[in-house]
Amino acid sequence: MRCDVMVLPKLAGQPGVVMELKRVRADAGETPARAIAGALEQIRARDYAAELRERGATPIRRIAVVFEGKRAHVQVE
Repeated sequence: MRCDVMVLPKLAGQPGVVMELKRVRADAGETPARAIAGALEQIRARDYAAELRERGATPIRRIAVVFEGKRAHVQVE
């Protein structure tokens, strides 16, 4: 499996980004905070940053973007 967006560095030592995009499932009672936590947990659990580590990316940013209608909620680790 792959993340939704990955920004790979051209050279080792440059930053890399893993981004997971989700929508809030309000019909299921989900909150934006819970959706963000789920997106970040998915990034960690599936180790989406492995390819960035192999390429020597540093730092590696993990970004969760959650859409609630027309609003976007973003958290960066």
